[in-house]
Amino acid sequence: MSALVQLNPLNRDYILALADVREHRVTEMVQAAAQARRLGQNDKADDLLAQARVLDPDNPVVAQHFGVNLSPWQSTADPLKFPAADIASTLAGPIELVPSPGLKDIHQRGDPRTVISGVYSAYGITTTFDDSFNNSTPVRLDLDQVDFATATRVLAKMTHIFAVPVQPRTALIAKDNQESRERLVPQLEETVYLPGVPQDEMAELANIARNIFDLQKVTASATSGDIVIRGDENSLKLVNAVYADLLDGGSDVELDITLYELDRTHQVNIGAQLPGSANAFPLYTTATNLIAANQSLINAAIQAGLLTLTGNPAIDLPKELALLISQNVSGSNAFANLLTVFGSFDGLPFAGVTVGGGTFDLLLNSSDVRMLDAVTLRGAGGQDLNFRSGSRYPVITSTYSSGISSSLASSLSGININGTSAASLLSQFLGSTSNVSIPTFQFEDLGITLKTKPQVLRTGGVSLTLDMKVEALAGGSLNSIPVLNSRTLTSTINVPPGQTALLASNLSTTEMRALNGVPGLSELPGFQGTDQDTEKDRAELLITITPHIIRSGAMRIASRPIPTPPLGPTAQ
Repeated sequence: MSALVQLNPLNRDYILALADVREHRVTEMVQAAAQARRLGQNDKADDLLAQARVLDPDNPVVAQHFGVNLSPWQSTADPLKFPAADIASTLAGPIELVPSPGLKDIHQRGDPRTVISGVYSAYGITTTFDDSFNNSTPVRLDLDQVDFATATRVLAKMTHIFAVPVQPRTALIAKDNQESRERLVPQLEETVYLPGVPQDEMAELANIARNIFDLQKVTASATSGDIVIRGDENSLKLVNAVYADLLDGGSDVELDITLYELDRTHQVNIGAQLPGSANAFPLYTTATNLIAANQSLINAAIQAGLLTLTGNPAIDLPKELALLISQNVSGSNAFANLLTVFGSFDGLPFAGVTVGGGTFDLLLNSSDVRMLDAVTLRGAGGQDLNFRSGSRYPVITSTYSSGISSSLASSLSGININGTSAASLLSQFLGSTSNVSIPTFQFEDLGITLKTKPQVLRTGGVSLTLDMKVEALAGGSLNSIPVLNSRTLTSTINVPPGQTALLASNLSTTEMRALNGVPGLSELPGFQGTDQDTEKDRAELLITITPHIIRSGAMRIASRPIPTPPLGPTAQ
């Protein structure tokens, strides 16, 4: 068979027969190699696979047994080729006309059949006419130094025909209308393998072939991961080009998102607060009454040897009073806050003065909290990217209480079960309380929630649609429900790749001052600042984003002219 192909390489039947024989032979060798490997004859199996690879080096079955990672729709020659293109190249593809090369002068006139036959025969092509061709209007064609493609294109426009290759040197001429094209144009069948493509996306690809390229015989199978298409060669080439752009023409974008948060608290309380009140009381009378009321405690101290009396009231009374103050007995606070005394009675002070409310403060409290959240996302352009980092916190929204009413308990008071009161059994089952609280809560996402959709623009920039939410516990509660601190950002921006854009900047400053002192006196120059309490809170939030284009999408355009009906009379 190989010799026949070498003798007549343009014969399509010989090429098909050779491909069929080669495929059968390769399959037999692969099966024999698998059987030999099961029997432990590895050398024989390797020899058979090597022979099969020599016969058909691009066969994916043979490559699989050699451990080469080739996809069923790919070959080593061109990784972007579809399986139909591989099979077509193996089988020599559809028949194409092989005209004589060179430029020729065309000067033909007469009836259309004669002119068409003369033009094609000038390039070595024999023509036959279909029954649909019935044009009898005379034609005149004058062209100088044109090739076969130009001459036949002008002739087709003038006579409204199209040519169907029958053999490399034979063409069938038919009237150019929809009916003739559907009947005579050769149809090809291709299988486009799309592993891993979602079902909805595969359905969209099938609709493109049907609605854009008018291919009605399209079958998409998400289970097997392929689309089977039947149509003419030109339409299938355009479909392949469009599919290649859609499936491999996307871009991959990487986003570096950084969130900086800085919280500072600075509190200073320095100064002395003067007493706010003064009180005078009878020192001698108060002391003697206090000693008389606690005479038992004094006697116990004397017996224990903790206190020695001399019999002189001027000496003994201060000792007894000091003992009672050290024991912090009731009524001794007035002597502990004693500021001064005045007057005299039996050698002892008659009255005393106490003050209250005086303090001296020297306090510094400072805290500095810095937080950094860095998020890196990568995804395809035009696809939604969602990121969540944090925890789900349950928040009680309501509480429902249910229990046994007193009327129900009283109605069961006369009922016994096996000698035991039903009301008592119900109380034991429900516990000590008859009310049961059932909370209702919902989960809140604490942390960072980011939703974005990057889109690579034709100018090279990146368009971003952002929806960011940062939520945390505020530390307080309202009606036993925790208060949440939430920050939300929603924006659409365009950023050049590799450059950093500032999305949000929030600065919050709080300052509180308190001054304590003597009214009027603390407001005079020189007397200010007797006691100052200052607190400053500063919070900063900064969000930046930097996009990077990891893989640029390939842009290829496949186009064809859309045929329209002629607007005027037929050219002669």
